[in-house]
Amino acid sequence: MSAAVPPADANICRNCGALAPDTFCPSCGQETDTRLPTLRKFMHDATGRLISFDSRLWRTLYALVAKPGFLTREYLDGRRRRYLRPTRLYLVMSVLLFAALRLEVPPLYSNGQSFVFFDSDKAVLPPATKSTEKDRSGNVTERPPSRGSAVEPGFNITLDNDHNIVVGEGSKDPLPKVLRERVDHFNAQSNTEKGEQISAGMLRYGPYAMFVLLPAYAWLQQIAYLGRARRYPGRPHKYVEHLVYAAHIHTFLFLAAAVAIVLDSWIGWLLGPWVVYYLYRAKQTIYRGSRVGGMVRGFFVLVAYAILFLLATVALFVAAILVR
Repeated sequence: MSAAVPPADANICRNCGALAPDTFCPSCGQETDTRLPTLRKFMHDATGRLISFDSRLWRTLYALVAKPGFLTREYLDGRRRRYLRPTRLYLVMSVLLFAALRLEVPPLYSNGQSFVFFDSDKAVLPPATKSTEKDRSGNVTERPPSRGSAVEPGFNITLDNDHNIVVGEGSKDPLPKVLRERVDHFNAQSNTEKGEQISAGMLRYGPYAMFVLLPAYAWLQQIAYLGRARRYPGRPHKYVEHLVYAAHIHTFLFLAAAVAIVLDSWIGWLLGPWVVYYLYRAKQTIYRGSRVGGMVRGFFVLVAYAILFLLATVALFVAAILVR
């Protein structure tokens, strides 16, 4: 028995070939009207769903800003249709934040700071310094110069007074040839060019660093809230649940930072107390428990995350100089 042949005038989906008598294909969901749109309809399709006041974007942004922890709780409870997914919202806000940084923040200028990475095989000591002390009679005497005996041996990367990168000391160059060429290229530039290169490089690689810090923050949350699944059954315990919370928290922080950068006024100062309250309230909404226990866990996450953020900043600084 041969398969039934559809009538010649039947509506056939151009995407999957299934019968589609209505506006949308029942098999794949594509619209059946494939005629090219007019300019007006094209612009409406491009922006209408995004910026219309009944769109999921505005509904999600309102819930994100005005209701700490609400979006995370809605997602974990399975009510997701009305809001943007955490990953998409995170991507949108990260793009807005780094766009604001590129447009509003001036280039970074080096100021002679020093970063030391310890290595037991190399010893770098600071230059000699003189100091004075008073004896019992009040006379001032000069102590012998100190060569920094308290400084651990290390691999030193320093910005000198001319804002050039100085790597190590002595006749032996610790850098490979490729890295040495890039350091020399950086040192040959003017101070303005150096600042622009560092700023552009940190903004270029900043989103990658945030994609690393996001799962790290979720991991810290999971460590902080290990155990007690029976006492708090609604508390996140799976790593993905912590990741959803981390995505919403970072999205809110990105939005607050972008607003503060763009406005650069007294409104930016008002965001500080709201951010602190928001973080506290969101954590209580999602993780519950006692306030004291929440503050202790929050302090642990804050300190550990601050260390990771500092390391990521240093890595961005180095990558901006050495990676092209």
